[in-house]
Amino acid sequence: MKLSLLLFGLSLKLRATGRSNPQVRDRLRSRSASVRIRTADQREGRLFVFGDGRVLTKSGGHGGADATLVWKDADTAFQAMTSRDPQAVAGALERGDLTIVGDPMVAQWFAGVIQAMKGPALAPTGSEAVAVIGLGKMGAGLAVNIQSAGFPLVVYNRTAAKAQPFIDRGARLAASPRDAATQANIVVTSLMDDASVRNIVTAPDGILAGLAPGGIHLCATTISPELAKELAELHRAHGSHFVSGAVVGRPDVAEAGELISLVAGDTGAVARCKPVCAAYSSTTMVLGEDPGLANFAKLSFNYFAVANMELMGQIYAYGDAVGIERDLYARMFNASFANPTLKMYADKIGERAYTTGVGFELSGGLKDVKLMKAASDATCGSLDYASVIIGKMEAAVENGWSDRDWSVFTEISRRDAAGQVRAGTMPKVLT
Repeated sequence: MKLSLLLFGLSLKLRATGRSNPQVRDRLRSRSASVRIRTADQREGRLFVFGDGRVLTKSGGHGGADATLVWKDADTAFQAMTSRDPQAVAGALERGDLTIVGDPMVAQWFAGVIQAMKGPALAPTGSEAVAVIGLGKMGAGLAVNIQSAGFPLVVYNRTAAKAQPFIDRGARLAASPRDAATQANIVVTSLMDDASVRNIVTAPDGILAGLAPGGIHLCATTISPELAKELAELHRAHGSHFVSGAVVGRPDVAEAGELISLVAGDTGAVARCKPVCAAYSSTTMVLGEDPGLANFAKLSFNYFAVANMELMGQIYAYGDAVGIERDLYARMFNASFANPTLKMYADKIGERAYTTGVGFELSGGLKDVKLMKAASDATCGSLDYASVIIGKMEAAVENGWSDRDWSVFTEISRRDAAGQVRAGTMPKVLT
């Protein structure tokens, strides 16, 4: 009964803050979705339906929803949901006390609404100093949330001008990666690829040269599982720790603090990293002590996205060839994909809008798909689309589209009867 009352109170508070809190109001208006919170035995629960900024609720543990949060029992749910520990719900997920059924992106969005309703988190007491190395689109999003969460922040970027907004808000500017590591307990790297991460760690003025024993390197870059293993060994020999903290989401999601963090590494080091990850993530999933597991998982997440892009590109090209209006497929894809990221890519590919809202460029996407193929080849060899996608991405690079959104490779499917890409039919934004 306590849980039922708590959920009823939550429905009242959501409605009230949706009217009075601009941040909550904006989040509620950003999506239409249904979320059910219930116990495993379905004896207690409540359905929340969101649409046009409104919140409709109904008691009951039976029935479906876009996302269902299933708690082991009512007492566990009540304790976690009323805990002052911001990691209580994440901990319940890790222990298996809470299971998410349905669309995880809806659950992630709902978690963001709840966090906005609670207001800004209190600055951590006795926070460890955090350095962020790499202030590109993703790194800047990580850094702004780490700084907003109250962590003492050190920043380093090859182009120092990108660090100025953080300096203006009180961050310290490091002269080198070594200097950044010297001033921090946890060093977060958000870079481009294996080569850039390896170099930033091992160079004479790199992270290992400055990181004190017991320090942590938290790598948010998409790297190969092999490099994760290599870096873990290098840090172990140095007396420091390496934690893979691969993130799922685009730069706008990073800036909103709603990424999914896939984390793996030494248990103690991971525990120290969790509050940092929580600053920019709505969900932190701990996958084990082998750092490479986080990278295997990230590659599989990205493969799901890029394989769907390839499929949509094939279908649009087929429709173009036979004279079917693209709007037909746009409606089909938007009705089929509950995940907003896939809907966004369906719109990009359908409208061929590859130069607007570029969150992840083709050059980075090609790097990632090559990592996906290498991981597949080294294990089960099952990611059959990877070779097809790599070939089309390389052709798109040859066409000069490296800085377009990575979904631009789907244009290569638009071939004429002779097998040539129909470049002459491309919209002006591509040329």
